[in-house]
Amino acid sequence: TIKTGVLRDMIDRTLYAVSQDEKKPAHTGELFEIEPDKMTIVALDGYRLAIVERPVTAVKDIRIIVPSKTMTEVSHLLPNDDEEPVHICANRRYVVFMTAGYTIMSRLIEGEFLNYHNVIPAGSRTRVTIDTKEFIETIERASLIITERLKNPLRITFTEGKVVVRCQTNLGRVVDEFNAECEGDEVEIGFNNRYLMDALRYAPADTVKMQLNTGISPCIITPVDDSDNFLYMVLPVRLKAQ
Repeated sequence: TIKTGVLRDMIDRTLYAVSQDEKKPAHTGELFEIEPDKMTIVALDGYRLAIVERPVTAVKDIRIIVPSKTMTEVSHLLPNDDEEPVHICANRRYVVFMTAGYTIMSRLIEGEFLNYHNVIPAGSRTRVTIDTKEFIETIERASLIITERLKNPLRITFTEGKVVVRCQTNLGRVVDEFNAECEGDEVEIGFNNRYLMDALRYAPADTVKMQLNTGISPCIITPVDDSDNFLYMVLPVRLKAQ
């Protein structure tokens, strides 16, 4: 049993990272890991990973993969009252969501979901505290010269006291920077602008912590404090030497 507002928020903050690749059907859905005291929803597509965890009341452990289309439908049918309870029941083949007079039944996706714990880096050599809105606005400005045809990555340098964002395509060149609290090694890393922007947009916090190791290892985005339990991961783009 979970409150409507909590479930809707969990769906909204993870659905963006679901894979569209039918060759890996397990990743075209969302993984629900339900334990007696918490529920975790996980989505990944090979380039990014979204994990959101919330406390719930459950009678047994459940691990299921729910199709993303089902999750979209559930989100649309959830009542406006955030306090309304949603009951989730499942067996090995089906899941049922019951709330406010609606019963939504869906077949589950069979297959093996990636062991996502193994792909999350254990430590970090660089930690950066970022103003989420400021970083989004910087990426939006740099994205003006990126098109479907000109998909050059953002070249981002995290250094002492600031973040510098560069991008160059046939349409022009952008250099933008803003102040940020950086600890550890300086690192230059490349990102697909949309993938990084999505992770920041869906992060439910005004300030986030970014953890990095090298220019070719994944970037982890987490809350600065423990008030909100989420973890987003974005894989970098390998940069060409300048």
